[in-house]
Amino acid sequence: MIFEKEMIEITEANKEVQTLVNRRLREQNISGIGPMQENMHVFIRNGLNTLNKNLSEIAVLEMGFGTGLNAILTYRENQVLRRAIHYTTVEAFPLPASVTDKLNYFEYFGKPLQPVFQKMHSSNWFENISFGDFVLNKVQADMLELQLDGAYDLVYYDAFSPIHQPELWTFEVLHKIYDACKKNAVLVTYCAKGDVKRTLKSVGFDVETLSGLHGNKEMIRAIKY
Repeated sequence: MIFEKEMIEITEANKEVQTLVNRRLREQNISGIGPMQENMHVFIRNGLNTLNKNLSEIAVLEMGFGTGLNAILTYRENQVLRRAIHYTTVEAFPLPASVTDKLNYFEYFGKPLQPVFQKMHSSNWFENISFGDFVLNKVQADMLELQLDGAYDLVYYDAFSPIHQPELWTFEVLHKIYDACKKNAVLVTYCAKGDVKRTLKSVGFDVETLSGLHGNKEMIRAIKY
């Protein structure tokens, strides 16, 4: 579901941002249960839930905050895991409130998480916002220019596809991610293109190809040994 009125408003303000926001909306499909199931499969089941059970604290890096779906799914999963999660998410082109306020994810997993989700979107960038065991830090920046100072256990690489933004899938960027990861860190992404696998291997990751949701397509899980 694309919100045409909001897209027109963004176009008038900044054509480059409008183009990228449209791509984000198309790729994430902001309405419906489909993207929720896919993100659960890629980032939660094959990412978060595969980490060492002895980790009491988890540092997560997300490339592409987008609709905030991965953040709220991680928060929801942590109601069961009960670990201390510090969640850093990088987004160069945040979606406007006029769009995020209309997201209907809560039709599928209930209303109780809606205030948390709204706070995630309304909170200031570059600040640590606490939700109990879950701490969110939104960074509005270009990954190409960002200096990563953290040591991460888990990376959600949910960037635009290589077709739309190939610069986010280069050796230089993925090597930056690799250097910011701890030993045994896990990177998961929906993208399973051959050149992405080769680049991840060349920067040092051990790469495995997994089945996508319901066996459709494929995904990548990469581990830093």
